[in-house]
Amino acid sequence: MIEQLDFHCEPDYKVGLFGSCFLFGMVVGCLTLARMGDIHGRKRVFLFGLGCQVLATLGLLLSTNELIDYMLLLLLGWSITGKQYVGYTYLLELQPKERQV
Repeated sequence: MIEQLDFHCEPDYKVGLFGSCFLFGMVVGCLTLARMGDIHGRKRVFLFGLGCQVLATLGLLLSTNELIDYMLLLLLGWSITGKQYVGYTYLLELQPKERQV
């Protein structure tokens, strides 16, 4: 991304904001998507998170705008919560009782 957006001579906070946006998206996702998995079903939220992650990743690959990349990283962090955390709980529910951790 540093090459794609030509961040070689930019201030350090602009590069650090990439990680901050991603982490903030994960925090918001833990507050929203985890609860949505309880209310609307884990399979739906898992598939929704997976779809959003694919779209955000494709957008990051194609984008050349700094602001759009920040928003896509926020979306990516948010959607990873649905895919990883809700998906893990969904997987545990599919395991037989004697195999659950």
